[in-house]
Amino acid sequence: MAEIDRRAQDDFGIAQIVLMENAGRAVAEIILAENSPAKTLRIALFCGKGNNGGDGFVAARHLFNEHLGCLVVYAPDASDIKPGAASDNFRVIRKMGIDIRPMRSFLQEREKEEDYTVTVDAVFGTGFRGALPEEYVEAWRYVNAADMKIYAVDIPSGLDATTGAAAESCIKAHKTVTFGLPKKGFFIADGPHVCGEIVTRNVGFPSVLLEEALNG
Repeated sequence: MAEIDRRAQDDFGIAQIVLMENAGRAVAEIILAENSPAKTLRIALFCGKGNNGGDGFVAARHLFNEHLGCLVVYAPDASDIKPGAASDNFRVIRKMGIDIRPMRSFLQEREKEEDYTVTVDAVFGTGFRGALPEEYVEAWRYVNAADMKIYAVDIPSGLDATTGAAAESCIKAHKTVTFGLPKKGFFIADGPHVCGEIVTRNVGFPSVLLEEALNG
């Protein structure tokens, strides 16, 4: 999928911001379709500094436009957000007045937070390997133990997309909304225990690239 993503942009000229918009909108649409009445939702979106986080920023915008209560938790710092599509979408949600807080603030005040009904995990994508940073071990322990639906964006944060190995306190999703093609790690080792239901959406990748991967 990393190669498909690269070729979609370099060979076909599909802008990263287009893929990101389609991905974030797909996540928001699935959440809205599955939770009725939507107006009762309280949604916490955890967004990393890369393109996976950018997908989360887009999802937050669409959910907020439906007049839902949204909190965006980002880490480690706003200045670390990847330049380009991710940082562009971060600036948009900040201008919209969405409640945005750094992870350190959320962890310090989480006991005072309102109860959330939905969590969106948009932190680490398919490039994740090894151990989670300590702040995410703490955050995911809290999220996994809470009574809420958890939607993972593309892959649960803490899961190795290739080997299926889950790091300590890997997010345990109710549903994983993945893009293009499912990842090998979903189906082996720890993958089946942390992915929940897997839903695949094509967010704009040329079908010829997906077919080449499947038939190759």
